[in-house]
Amino acid sequence: MGEMDSIIPERLGNLHLILLHLPIGFVAAAVLLEFWRWKRPSPEGAWLQGRLLAANAVASLLAAGAGLLLASTGSYDEGALALHRWAGVGCAGFAIVAWLTHVRGGMWSARVTLGILFLVTTVTGHLGATLTHGARVTNWWGVAASSEVKPVVTSTIQPDAVTKSAMVVLERSCIECHGVKKARGKLRLDTRAAALAGGKSGQPALTLGKPETSELIRRVKLPRDDDEAMPSTEGPGLSATDIKTLETWIAAGAQWP
Repeated sequence: MGEMDSIIPERLGNLHLILLHLPIGFVAAAVLLEFWRWKRPSPEGAWLQGRLLAANAVASLLAAGAGLLLASTGSYDEGALALHRWAGVGCAGFAIVAWLTHVRGGMWSARVTLGILFLVTTVTGHLGATLTHGARVTNWWGVAASSEVKPVVTSTIQPDAVTKSAMVVLERSCIECHGVKKARGKLRLDTRAAALAGGKSGQPALTLGKPETSELIRRVKLPRDDDEAMPSTEGPGLSATDIKTLETWIAAGAQWP
């Protein structure tokens, strides 16, 4: 029952990754329509803009609710999470204000409110991208942030071929969801100690010397539609070659460089 209790919020929270695009689209469409109305005022344009802002208010509330659920199912950088959380809640609240101002306010108050809504939506989206993809990806000025996720390979000691190949697989398919910035299911795979400690399931991800009983191998071999399958993102999953690499690495003791 406990496992199911964690699966349901996670599934609902994952809707945030879909719903978050709706407010961005609605606000962008409303802003473009405002420029068009500036040149050609019409009752039809005002009516359509009102519908866009109403739909945006609903979508923003749904996205914010799903986002709060998603935040409770994983481990994120607390500072970045707090910023995005409050920005998302504020964006949803201001979406309602923008809609009501369009309906009941004057022309210029509605335009100012729409401009602020566009700015708030942009900032909130940027903070969300920083939270999930890291500062290097979303830094518009090309300067890496000090909180940037460090790569798995940090030692100056040259790793052997098996370890090096395993690190490539982990970095490509696992660390984004099980690293410093985001530890889904409270599991990290960026260090040996963290992998052996396991996540909220209480089971270590690796059984040293025994790939056949390692939880990591069991999960990457599950069908893609299984709730426990890893990687949990959409896609074909690990190839047979990648799985064999991890099995060989675990059988050899699963060393990190």
